[in-house]
Amino acid sequence: MSAVSAVSEVADGQLASPADWSVAELGAAFRDGTVSPVAVADAALARIDAFDDTVNAFVFQDRDTTMAMAAASEARHAKGAPLGPLDGVPTSIKDLAPVAGWPLQRGSRALSATEPAPADSPPVARLREAGAVFIGKTATPESGTRIVTRSEVHGLTCNPYGLSKTPGGSSGGAAAALALSMGTLALGTDGAGSIRIPAAFCNLCGLKPGFGRVPSAPPSIFMPHSVVGPMARRAADVAAMAAVMSGAEPRDPYAWPVPFDPEAARPAPLTGMRIALSPTLGTNGTPDSATLHALRTAARAVEVAGATVEDADPHLPCDPYEPFMVFWEATYAGFLDSYPEDAQALMSPLIHEIAARGRRIDILTYHRALGQRVAIAAAMRAFYQNYDAVLAPVMPSAAFDVSAEAPEGEVADDWRWCPFTYLANMTGEPAVSIPTAFTEDGLPLGVQLMGPSGSDETLLRVAAAVEPHLGVVATRPSLLASRART
Repeated sequence: MSAVSAVSEVADGQLASPADWSVAELGAAFRDGTVSPVAVADAALARIDAFDDTVNAFVFQDRDTTMAMAAASEARHAKGAPLGPLDGVPTSIKDLAPVAGWPLQRGSRALSATEPAPADSPPVARLREAGAVFIGKTATPESGTRIVTRSEVHGLTCNPYGLSKTPGGSSGGAAAALALSMGTLALGTDGAGSIRIPAAFCNLCGLKPGFGRVPSAPPSIFMPHSVVGPMARRAADVAAMAAVMSGAEPRDPYAWPVPFDPEAARPAPLTGMRIALSPTLGTNGTPDSATLHALRTAARAVEVAGATVEDADPHLPCDPYEPFMVFWEATYAGFLDSYPEDAQALMSPLIHEIAARGRRIDILTYHRALGQRVAIAAAMRAFYQNYDAVLAPVMPSAAFDVSAEAPEGEVADDWRWCPFTYLANMTGEPAVSIPTAFTEDGLPLGVQLMGPSGSDETLLRVAAAVEPHLGVVATRPSLLASRART
């Protein structure tokens, strides 16, 4: 596939359908009556009708509820009393997050496809309270176990920029939907890169919040590694979504009481900031030439926006892979054992394999991993004494074959080939994936910006500042232009 056939240049915000507009553009249109929330919901659903058979992003829709939410939003706007900037904005929810009245299947045959969840999770509840319009639940590999989006429940999800490629995982359904404007915002989760990987593979912005910034409930054995976070096509939309979902939460003992700054992505120069450029992030990772070029491109954009960029690698006390896998495998052992035997029997062989390895981990090995995690976090905190953030790869290469678990020549369960994302999950610090460039074959390449705890807003400020200099937000899948505009 050539770059010309893989992508299509459009004027951002000037696409024919309001499904393509930003949160700010939708808000302005709702205020002046140019378009209504009902019309925008219709446009998003029309995109789903046009493209979801091709990419397989959604696992559940309830269009009566969607249109009722849109109608309620329209009535509020007609009275001049919207609930906030997300009122009327089409939003998808990854099928790892409970939505009251909708099934929660988590990509698993062990869970019902029809039994409704009793209550919203905190982020979902806050989106609902803000007037967001839920357009459906997006695909995930079973319980978020893969860096591709495949399950025995829904099959394969494809990348809109190259249908023979994966959108990444585990928030791959969310990413595929956003790339085709099947919604303006998407709720994802990130336990080892599950927001940032699909964002990088699908030309999106995705924030892995710092632990506690977006509250969650009930408490999970996946804490503190796994967090819920926002995904969108633009940094400003990610910030608007994060602002709604953040803040104090009585059901989450780790929730930060400080709400997210909704103006975090406002245009501003980066004067005075020092950014480290690290192609390896202190690991043994080896990015390919296209990824290195994208990283240097992002670094130049950061400099043009006013910051100082210096080559510098964090000095980690150990390879993060070893302790991370201890937590990953032990967690899934506990996860599997939390289900009755009949449900366990319906779960995928992959979960059983991971859990089996986890059961073999002894207490001393686990205790050593705890110490290594603390030492890694301390090393990163020391690194950030000299830098506001570090710019690094998300993945070592662009998206790979949709039918594979890893690029050709790599072992699927050995994540040493892609070591750049789970470091932030180990430390609990924030990281944002920034759409940056394209390969010669037209596949997106993203880079990530990582920072110390509490720097979520700073990272999005940088992402927003470099967005116009990188100029790829308006580069959309040619799939959008290959059919009649909806």
